[in-house]
Amino acid sequence: MIRARTQAACWLVALAILVPAAAAQEPEAPVKRPFEQPAQIINVTAANFEFIPSSIHIKAGRHIQFVVTATDKTHAIRISPFPDGASGSTPPGLEFANGEDCWKLKKGVSVKIDLVGHTPGTYKFACCKQCGSGHKRMKGELVVDP
Repeated sequence: MIRARTQAACWLVALAILVPAAAAQEPEAPVKRPFEQPAQIINVTAANFEFIPSSIHIKAGRHIQFVVTATDKTHAIRISPFPDGASGSTPPGLEFANGEDCWKLKKGVSVKIDLVGHTPGTYKFACCKQCGSGHKRMKGELVVDP
């Protein structure tokens, strides 16, 4: 009986020491996911069989929002999630906020595309809607810098 009381007293002393020490620790700051951070906005124009700008540099890990507007007719844009030269087993280096594959760009209507570039490299984008004789020239590159 004395032994049980001694053990119980030891546990109470340990708890009396540990509980206040644990409560006094600062809580860890919540980890922000990339899409919860404010976006860097990049305006892109689709017109006359080209994207302007056609070469875009961003920093790895930043939340980017492309605001793409077609000014002459309906176009569309597809951004490859894989960097140039990626093998078949390479995971995507770009993460998109939604699973869209080809964003339709109606004349005069802005489309927002949210993404994060996790892996440095060059990613191609192109028009993915047959838009006329210069359709194959309508392309560009997104460079994710470290």
